[in-house]
Amino acid sequence: MLILAFSFLALGLWRLQLVQGQAHGRAAERNAIRLNTIPAPRGVVYDRGGQILAENAPVFVVSLVEADLPENRRVEVLDRLARLLGTTRTALERTLDQRRVPGDVFFPVRLRSHLERSLALTLEQEGWELPGVRVSVESARQYPEGDLLSHVLGYLTQPSPGEFEQKYRGEGYSISSLVGASGVEATYESALRGSDGARLSEVDAGGRPLGELGVVPPIPGGNVKLTIDLNLQRSATNILRAKLQPGSSGAAILADPRTGEILALVSLPTFDANVFSRPDSEGDILTLLQDPSLPLFHRAIAGQYPPGSTFKLAVGIGALQEGVASRNTQIRSEGGLRVPNPYNPRLFTWFPDWAVLGDMNFIRGLALSSNVYFATLAGGFGDFQGLGVDRVAQYARLVGYGAATGIDLPSEEAGRVPTPTWKVENFGEGWLTGDTYNMAVGQGFVLATPLQVANVTNAIANNGTMMRPHVAQAVLDQGGRTIEAVPREVIRQLGVRSDVIQVIREGMISTLEQDRVRAFQIPGVKVAGKTGTAEYVGPRDAAGNLPTHGWFTGFAPAEDPQVTVTVFLEKGGGPTDAVPIAMDMLRAYLERKGGAG
Repeated sequence: MLILAFSFLALGLWRLQLVQGQAHGRAAERNAIRLNTIPAPRGVVYDRGGQILAENAPVFVVSLVEADLPENRRVEVLDRLARLLGTTRTALERTLDQRRVPGDVFFPVRLRSHLERSLALTLEQEGWELPGVRVSVESARQYPEGDLLSHVLGYLTQPSPGEFEQKYRGEGYSISSLVGASGVEATYESALRGSDGARLSEVDAGGRPLGELGVVPPIPGGNVKLTIDLNLQRSATNILRAKLQPGSSGAAILADPRTGEILALVSLPTFDANVFSRPDSEGDILTLLQDPSLPLFHRAIAGQYPPGSTFKLAVGIGALQEGVASRNTQIRSEGGLRVPNPYNPRLFTWFPDWAVLGDMNFIRGLALSSNVYFATLAGGFGDFQGLGVDRVAQYARLVGYGAATGIDLPSEEAGRVPTPTWKVENFGEGWLTGDTYNMAVGQGFVLATPLQVANVTNAIANNGTMMRPHVAQAVLDQGGRTIEAVPREVIRQLGVRSDVIQVIREGMISTLEQDRVRAFQIPGVKVAGKTGTAEYVGPRDAAGNLPTHGWFTGFAPAEDPQVTVTVFLEKGGGPTDAVPIAMDMLRAYLERKGGAG
């Protein structure tokens, strides 16, 4: 019996050492030596003056390495950990199911971040009773200015498993990596992310480190310096927020027309990007997603609205360039146009002006923003031959309508320049003269983003050179040296005569000299601008009028433009609401430059 017993033992030892020896050796080595990733510090984002807009803060993180958790103790350990974290084992299991890497039991699955220091110390002290549980110090993204620049900066998020497999795995990310989901964080992801390092450690049977065998340090990401002026952004936001009607929205853009640099980019309502970095914030994020005011929607670059009378700048450029009008072209407004019905001449449609404005030349027609004047330039009336819809569309596209500007932010929309073909394809109806009239005054089917309106103004202020707008100035290394400068890029030259731009600018200067807006002028500074009031579908007021959006776009100083300002209000008028807001923003800019009168 003894011989038989020892024979079985010898057979077992032979099988373990010779038959399965290599496999067990590899498993033992893998249990003894662990390769862990060291996340690279993400680059910092600064404003143009060097003030920090996005940074990293150290936080305690608790993770679980399932290879180090004995299966027979799984329930016990997870129950104990759940009590310490103030949650349930079911919740922890759900988190593990969502975040584990299939087939990799050595991957540390993050369970919670932003642990309080005392809790992190408690978990460390109880480490012998919690095999597989790891506490580490990682960095979390923070935005010191809260909601002030969230649409510009964006935020970080963890990609879904599908996104990770389709895109991020091949780019060297891990399943737990955070990536830019919007704004500058998304556009400049590759510059900000850096390169992860690695640590080779010897561990015990519970996965606890015994010693370090080697380290490859991470390479920090590059820092991004923006064109945004933080203090101007704060002033513009406060000015716009104070004037918005309850439940309304708006956008504002201040830019340098000579370079395309965006100095301030405001979209209201907004949100605090820090919510995406906080632990257990799913409820807050869901609230943002369900908010009917759409705080996550970047209205300045993605909102598409009828541009109202700001569109008359495009019509005016086309009419002057094509010889349809000159500086002295006289058109009379008697309060509107009686447009005959093409199918029954006895019937007509009344196309109203905002007032009886009398005889006007081009300068006065633009300054008074006469609907009759520009509808006639576009669609003609009586013996006057206008541009026609095709040429109106041609010049609208020339100045930038109907196409994204290419700003270095994601999710920009292109707006719409309608044509007869477009109307047939979408409504099954032919194009009417009234459609051309509506288009001429920025109504009907035409749509534009606030950024497009701003870029038209930039081109006029810059004597016909259209620059690509951008919010980033340069990528810097850790020592502040420039790695890559964001170039100033010319989209195109408008290619119109210099006298055309000059006449347009004269009309815009005259706009601020009219009675309706003269009181808002800035002493000692000449401002050129264009107002806009655009109707949209909604409940009519007591007088039967549709609600309106308010616009103003302009530049200063008029004789040597250094800054443009564009203001959009979801509810309001151009002269009454948008103009005073824009003037306050220009004052804030000039005060920072020391040039306020």
